[in-house]
Amino acid sequence: MNDSSFIIHTIWTIQIDNKSSRSYKLNMKTLLEKTKNYFWELENASVSLELKAVSTLPLVLRERYTLFAARLFGKEWLLAVEADGWEPGSPTEYRQHLHQLSQATGKDHIAVVLPAISAKVRNRMVQMEIPFIVPNTQIYLPLAVINLKESFGKTRSVEGKPLSPAAQVLFLMQLQKGGFENQSSKEIARRIGYSRASMSAACAELEQNNLCRTIRKGKEQRIEFECSPKVLWEHALPLLKTPTRKTHWVIWTRQPLPEARLAGISALSQISSLADDRTATYALKEQTVREGLEKGIIHGCADCHEADALLEAWSYDPALIAEGNAVDRLSLYLSLRQNPDERVQSALADMMEGFSWR
Repeated sequence: MNDSSFIIHTIWTIQIDNKSSRSYKLNMKTLLEKTKNYFWELENASVSLELKAVSTLPLVLRERYTLFAARLFGKEWLLAVEADGWEPGSPTEYRQHLHQLSQATGKDHIAVVLPAISAKVRNRMVQMEIPFIVPNTQIYLPLAVINLKESFGKTRSVEGKPLSPAAQVLFLMQLQKGGFENQSSKEIARRIGYSRASMSAACAELEQNNLCRTIRKGKEQRIEFECSPKVLWEHALPLLKTPTRKTHWVIWTRQPLPEARLAGISALSQISSLADDRTATYALKEQTVREGLEKGIIHGCADCHEADALLEAWSYDPALIAEGNAVDRLSLYLSLRQNPDERVQSALADMMEGFSWR
């Protein structure tokens, strides 16, 4: 496990007891020893932790964290070990701390080391792609390595290139609607409206990233999904991109275009207590947006004060997997997961926690 080209896109969890998060305290020495032993188990090699002092950090961060440099899985990491006695932070708080640490140190690969973590906070940190380590229990280091033994058995190492729009929409349709099991690329293409060549390439992408496998039946290759939708989603998260390529403030000539779907905060407000923005957000396929602007079906404008809507131009047609008048929830999550508003992140976390997997 020393190939730096690996990518973590889930967490490796070892259940050690039934104690609730933070029900016990670990002093710094004990936490460091547990961290070293944990790395030994993962890498089968001793890991040196070099103490780092950063005088430019805000006082509260210098009191809360002790910094150590370590080479893990072929990359240089800065570990921010949380001191004993602090109340658990929110995922947004930890993300802000890591951002401040990155600005002060110039380091990109920084992880917070915590003595314990609740399941809800853990899930939100994974969703927000916040690197963390809980010694002897969990490790999540994006852009480092992965061990998927529990979920996937033996897997191949793959480059972390994001999925193409065709592969992503096929994958998200399978997770939410299903129906592609044992289908050929020709049959899938007919259903989605892409070319057969595009779907053949999309299936190859998914197989390369261990999201499916293809088997030959007669003259055709057919696709199979061996894991549950939830497991596949967690495995694929770092490979999935926001579908939003551009946004436009627009004025409708028809109110609105029939193929448009509510998106962004407008869609999230329908399934949460979050208030909608004053100007509604819609999504359309990028090509449809471009053609609409060129033909005068929709008109661009300067800002929200003039606009009928904020229009997101998507890399794939949101209507393919829409839920009624709104975009599908997994695409919605991907489009908002980098939103800095903690209220949005909380609503997204609740949405994913209550998501009904097939």
